[in-house]
Amino acid sequence: MPLDREDTLKKAEKLLRQGRLDQAIAEYLRVVEDQPRDWNTANTLGDLYARASQPSKATAQYTRIAEHFFADGFYPRAAAIYKKILKLVPDDESAQLQLADISVRIGLLKDAKTYYGAVAARRRAKGDVRGAEEIVLRLGGVDPADFDARAAAARVMAGAGDVEGAAAKFREMQADLLEKGREAEALDALREAVRLNPSDTDGRSLLAKEALAAGDAAAARGYLDRETAGEDPALLMALVDIELGAGDTAAAAGLLTQLLALAPERQEEILGRAWTLVPAGSEAAFTIADAVVDRAIGAAEFDRAAAILRTFVEHVPGHIPSLLKLVEVCVDGGLETEMYETQAQLTDAYLAVSQAAEARVIAEDLVAREPWEAAHIERFRRALVMLRVPEPDSVIAERLSGQTPFVATDRFWDPVPGEVILPHAAVPAAAPVVAPAPSPPVPEPRPSQTAASGSASRESLEFDLTTMLGDLEGDAERPEPVAPARTAGESLDAVFGGMRDDAARKGGADQSARLMTIARTYLEMGMVEEAMQAFAGASRAPEQHEESRSLMYDLAVALEKSGENSRALALLRELQAEAGDYRDSGARVARLARVQAGG
Repeated sequence: MPLDREDTLKKAEKLLRQGRLDQAIAEYLRVVEDQPRDWNTANTLGDLYARASQPSKATAQYTRIAEHFFADGFYPRAAAIYKKILKLVPDDESAQLQLADISVRIGLLKDAKTYYGAVAARRRAKGDVRGAEEIVLRLGGVDPADFDARAAAARVMAGAGDVEGAAAKFREMQADLLEKGREAEALDALREAVRLNPSDTDGRSLLAKEALAAGDAAAARGYLDRETAGEDPALLMALVDIELGAGDTAAAAGLLTQLLALAPERQEEILGRAWTLVPAGSEAAFTIADAVVDRAIGAAEFDRAAAILRTFVEHVPGHIPSLLKLVEVCVDGGLETEMYETQAQLTDAYLAVSQAAEARVIAEDLVAREPWEAAHIERFRRALVMLRVPEPDSVIAERLSGQTPFVATDRFWDPVPGEVILPHAAVPAAAPVVAPAPSPPVPEPRPSQTAASGSASRESLEFDLTTMLGDLEGDAERPEPVAPARTAGESLDAVFGGMRDDAARKGGADQSARLMTIARTYLEMGMVEEAMQAFAGASRAPEQHEESRSLMYDLAVALEKSGENSRALALLRELQAEAGDYRDSGARVARLARVQAGG
């Protein structure tokens, strides 16, 4: 038979008014069991259990009601029921946790923290560490503005093994703190995130920038590597310092190349760093300067490249790599005057480290170009002494007197196509210099040129043989006192003084020998016209007859090869008149005569 709800409730109320609590409870229970969703009756039943000192039964009724309200979204009603439970059982964790959750949902964050805090404290008191940490995690999600709670929750995550999740939480905190203008705390959160997750490249980069901005280079080094530096010029520069400090100049040079490509406007800063590094190590400084120089060379800024290297040499005198690079820049950039000065410095640097062979080659070039410079001659002497060349002063005297001349070559002169160039450095540096063989093979001559055109094509030569030839030939017609002949063993000072006297007088007994040497040099270089002019002046001296005949013969052969048959025949006939059938001059005269006659 169905339960009459109204009748049963009236009966329960009468019993309650009569003080018969247990019978009233029984009647209310019948209604609740028959109609479980009769929440008002269930709440009354719970209150009666509470009055009857039956808390567990009351709690069961309250819990069932509260869960219903919570599920339906009636949070305040659910909260009121859970509070009834706490009055009966103050340590009921389930009710406290539910109240905390409801408080978060309805925005009562302070209440939520209170409930969670109570549960965490009780669990710690019982030694339930893991249980307490669970509550800390919940507290971390309660209030976004409570950064202490959020940090505590992230640390619990990290301790539980969720390092990536913890790092992400600190990164979220950093962003929120920055939004609130709390930069220092944001930086702390970022540091913690990077500590937990070292692969956070962006985070490391940010921390490195902050450290550099604060002037804390040591802290910056803890975060910097090639990946974190990226393409940020400031970070790359800091990384350069790190590599240089570690002695890895190769890595620093590679970084500098990238830095120059990314931020060429920082070249002066790079150079300034190089100069300050000189006391600590010239090679590290040169690595930096060299990178900037290469950049300048690539842009064809040779003057700038040379200026940088000059500055480096001022900081590190005698630094051979920088001097070599400066010579290279001068050659490529056409900086002629500076190249000569640099060659002198490079020679001194080679001598200082006993690299005599290299020093000799350059010293010879300098003396050939400027034989009046005593400093060049002294460099030449020192190199010869180091190489243990016998009687170095005699070698130099012979060179300067013209007995064993060297030919000055100009690095900035473009040769005429087909012209033969005989550099003086062709002799091995360690061997004593000797005079040319009496009759060397005659190279194929280039097309004839007038003396004027030959001079014009070499107007940049420091040691101009054609100009010297013209001066000597003009003076040969004006008799002047003959200077005493100098011997190869004569002191170098006397030879040098004699050269100055000869240059003033343009005469003397050795003048024709010098002209003969010049003529032979021109012939070896294929400059037949110039050789003819020098020969004309030299052949006047009787003491040169034998050499004159040899040179006359070689000139005739060269003329014949170049198609100048008439002039070759004239020279050979003159040779025959003076020396008879010299070598095969007779056969050559006969052949050329037939050619001239058309036979």
